[in-house]
Amino acid sequence: MSIRRIPLSSTLNTRDLGGYPAADGKATQFGRIIRSDAPVDLTSDDFVLLKRLGVTAAIDFRSDEEITSVPSAFEHAPDFDYYHCPFAIGNRDPGSKAGVPPLYAKIISDIPIMQQIMRIIAGQEGGVLIHCAAGKDRTGVVSALLLLTAGVCVSDILADYQVTYTYIRLKVREGLRQHPERPSYDGRSDMEYMEKTLDHFFETYGNVTNYLQKIGLNSDEISSLREKLLP
Repeated sequence: MSIRRIPLSSTLNTRDLGGYPAADGKATQFGRIIRSDAPVDLTSDDFVLLKRLGVTAAIDFRSDEEITSVPSAFEHAPDFDYYHCPFAIGNRDPGSKAGVPPLYAKIISDIPIMQQIMRIIAGQEGGVLIHCAAGKDRTGVVSALLLLTAGVCVSDILADYQVTYTYIRLKVREGLRQHPERPSYDGRSDMEYMEKTLDHFFETYGNVTNYLQKIGLNSDEISSLREKLLP
């Protein structure tokens, strides 16, 4: 079953990372990595759909406080493995549009959590759903790194990142209407944020293989991660 946007009952931004042109003339596989906003109050039909898509595990990037406030539906779901991998930055406000790329750089440099995430994904036999709150910042950064690992070009990675605002825009606009004090950049996934993030990433690490080695993955683990993403 190869569908890009996955229509779950309580999410807006659940998407498969399959179907992107990748290394060696291949394309990323469907049903391997699904990115999402927080999956709460999922129905039995939602879980049936996810099983049909091959999902067997979920990784939650949110903080303890976020999970206490809004628990993940996967936390006690039978037949699914649930992993909590909170980034040190939590759900921090970048403070300005200019602050978004530096915030993303902090996510990338959170070595203990990134190592844990990549090892979980590489070790799972089935598909993995990754999520934070809106599925934009923490999930967007991890998704970009996974696509880089598969050899997906930067233009496709930027395009994938931008799609988030398309799906959450109505919720974002309603939030700004109810809370006009919120900054105008709130909820946006403008291309420039990820473009500057990736520019800094390449300046810092050179390439994604160097980065994966930097966070502690060995050559076998890196190969397993790529095999997870590619046919």
